[in-house]
Amino acid sequence: MKALSFVLCVLLCTPVYAQQRLPVIDMHLHAFPADEFPPGTPLCPGDQGVTIPTFDPKAELDFASFIACDKPIFSAKSDAELRDRTLAELRKYNVRRAVTEGPVELVADWRKAAGGDTIIPGVAFGKRKDKSIDELRRLHANGQLAVLGEAYLQYRGHRPDDPRYEAYFALAEELDIPVGIHLGEGPPAAARIPGYEEYRASMGSPFMLEDVLRKHPKLRIYVMHYGSPLVDEMIAMMFTHPNLYVDVSCNVFAFPRAQFYDALKRMVDAGFEKRILFGSDQMYWPDAIGEAIKSIEAAPFLSAEQKRDIFYNNAARFLRLSEAQVAKDHQQ
Repeated sequence: MKALSFVLCVLLCTPVYAQQRLPVIDMHLHAFPADEFPPGTPLCPGDQGVTIPTFDPKAELDFASFIACDKPIFSAKSDAELRDRTLAELRKYNVRRAVTEGPVELVADWRKAAGGDTIIPGVAFGKRKDKSIDELRRLHANGQLAVLGEAYLQYRGHRPDDPRYEAYFALAEELDIPVGIHLGEGPPAAARIPGYEEYRASMGSPFMLEDVLRKHPKLRIYVMHYGSPLVDEMIAMMFTHPNLYVDVSCNVFAFPRAQFYDALKRMVDAGFEKRILFGSDQMYWPDAIGEAIKSIEAAPFLSAEQKRDIFYNNAARFLRLSEAQVAKDHQQ
């Protein structure tokens, strides 16, 4: 009898989404080399509290002071582990499609390992060395470029309307592929981190996209990290430009939960729940995917319909998935 009672409890007491998860689209995933980050580095999810430590500016920054939680998540120790653990997380949470940016060769390796249509290939620009427009055209023709981004302009201290990037936005509009651009916070204490010297918080204003959107009215563009913390500016831009979407990546799992929920609720209350995309911004910590999904699931102010829109429906519309593709994603 005890065994039967246990089985009945599992079937009747477990939430439906835990028994059979509905599909998810992750609009912001990375296939980075694992050795870019020290292997096994811990990271605190936002629901455990994230603290930016105070330190003497004459002293060397101690990054260990950022980890002040009981249950951190850990970065992968090799390229293969990063790939395999990330793909396992995608399967676990029924992420059917994931826009994935990184070195072209690594993205191709992840696509092969994942099989099917799971990995949607993205190519970055706005880095210190960008691919030429001709190279991007070749990648697109070969099926290796479906989304142009992440655009790392803010990490270079550059504005989106800088003339040197005009050809990239024009190409995306011509090819009718989306652009994902970083606007928002960088790593904590970015001004003190070697390699991030060019990053400028002041280059994260959503208003800097205005001229790009006016020049390219047919361009599908989404702002990664929703221009955090400049939510009012983002709302003003979305109100003005109907082809502008946002994703919630990184902020959804790594930022203080109260801050993230405040920003998300403000965008939803402003009427933009149909233009908010789920993204994890998984880089080196595969468990970030699950942490990000749980953050949306636990949001007390979101209805079931709004959660489904953020998790899947908005991205399906933004990516222009066909009815057949949507139906395939919903097959279990």
